[in-house]
Amino acid sequence: MESASLIVYTGVITFVFIYVTKLLAKTSRNAQLPPGPRGLPLVGNVLDLPRAGEFEAHQWAKHKDLYGMINQSPEFSQILTMNASGNISSVTVFRRTLVIINDAKLAQTILNDRSAKHSSRSKMTFAGEMVGWDKTLSFLPYNGQLRSHRKKAHLFLKSEASIKTNDAIQEIEVGHFLLHLLRDPDRLVEHIQKQAGSVIVKVVYGYTAEQFKPDPLLITVRKVVDEFGIAAKPGAFMVDLIPILKYVPEWFPGAVFKSTAKQWRSNLESSVKDPAAFVEYQMANGKDNTSFLSQLLQKKGLTDEEYSENKWLAASLYAAGADTTVSAITTFFLAMTLFPEAQKKAQYEIDEVIGRDRLPTLSDRQSLPYVNALVKEVLRWHPVGPMCLPHTTSQDDIVDGHLIPKGAMILPNIWQICHDPALYHDPLAFRPERFLGPEAETDPGRFVFGFGRRICPAQAMSEKTLFLNMAQTLAVFDIGEKEGVGMPKAEFTSGVVSHPKPFETAITPRSSQTRKLIESIERMHPWQQSDAETLTSL
Repeated sequence: MESASLIVYTGVITFVFIYVTKLLAKTSRNAQLPPGPRGLPLVGNVLDLPRAGEFEAHQWAKHKDLYGMINQSPEFSQILTMNASGNISSVTVFRRTLVIINDAKLAQTILNDRSAKHSSRSKMTFAGEMVGWDKTLSFLPYNGQLRSHRKKAHLFLKSEASIKTNDAIQEIEVGHFLLHLLRDPDRLVEHIQKQAGSVIVKVVYGYTAEQFKPDPLLITVRKVVDEFGIAAKPGAFMVDLIPILKYVPEWFPGAVFKSTAKQWRSNLESSVKDPAAFVEYQMANGKDNTSFLSQLLQKKGLTDEEYSENKWLAASLYAAGADTTVSAITTFFLAMTLFPEAQKKAQYEIDEVIGRDRLPTLSDRQSLPYVNALVKEVLRWHPVGPMCLPHTTSQDDIVDGHLIPKGAMILPNIWQICHDPALYHDPLAFRPERFLGPEAETDPGRFVFGFGRRICPAQAMSEKTLFLNMAQTLAVFDIGEKEGVGMPKAEFTSGVVSHPKPFETAITPRSSQTRKLIESIERMHPWQQSDAETLTSL
């Protein structure tokens, strides 16, 4: 984080500019904003932002109680609707308004029903402009380029040929994941990262990752994804709140963010260019015409700009999918350790429907309702993106009597929505049964994959990946408390994508029969030659 000396350096300019052009001119307008904490002169609510390392969703969820009854004064008596329980609140930091949504219905009203006004992205100076994420799908404003990119992704992911190919890739890599777990169960997270990364680089680039030693492409992209999680946190870098700080020289005290951005930008560009060069090499040698990027680059008449945009689009799919998948699968293993009864029920269903002579496949999804419910409960119990990436309002809007001004950042609190007792009975409990029967509770898939025109284009593929991982793992492994270590705690990291904090669990084959079933995967899906050597030679 930038030091106080950096703020002092630009204080005079910022002080005068904000005071003259914004605060005095819009006092009456700010009075109409959703309720929130009283800010300080000029800097507003900068001290009310979540602290570094703090779980942001918990901090913003406090607004639901703090400002729930603020509208009960007589002058607001006619608008006591959705916000009677503090479902909408706001903070203003310098010139930027952040609107926090703690309610599912209100989030859907704003981000789905009124998506024409609330589907853009704010210009994040650090992550976007300085590091370079502004070229990716997640950071593009709502414009023609974004619509074109989403259409390309949709056509690829929904085509019959791609679905068939991608389903096969997923089944192969999940099988390899089971083999890795059998041989070395203590490296759980590493195996999850390897499996999730292997699926996506195969789908997007036609690249076969190294399975028995570190893979250069997976290492590069893992580093970039981790850096993204830090860079994209709202308020994490002061330059996002005071953009003029980007002009501060690197040598100035507190300006370490400048050198950080330079290094992260180099890493990001490598993660885009290196796999694209591999695809171009494969295409030139007649070896690839099925991967996502190869299909984009094959089209005739592409301009240099379109060619470059396609490379960034491909990188966007990897960045968006790899880390979220790792989070969800790791959360599954934590949940199975903590809630053995749910594990036993899922295993019973698998044994009854599938038997113990084969692994569940995607064709079995409809026959395993409890396992499907378990997938939903994992996503609800701890959503991978507790706050998701903020939407930005492109024009003033009035919601529930409150002004959401143009340029405001909309932060839907996915964690709070998924733990709202109005939607989910006993929300802190892990109960897959809540999604079964005639009184099934709300499917969290309506929230955890995003909203409106920003919803994840790979939702269907992601759900298949999670089903395969969970169903096949439970078919052959028992997951439980590790002897001598004790039961892990349900603790999670902060950030755009949230992961379980490191924990230990015991993963053992359910029987000698299931051990043999796992070992048979190697004959069914033999290991393939890695493309790492080709990549590093380019």
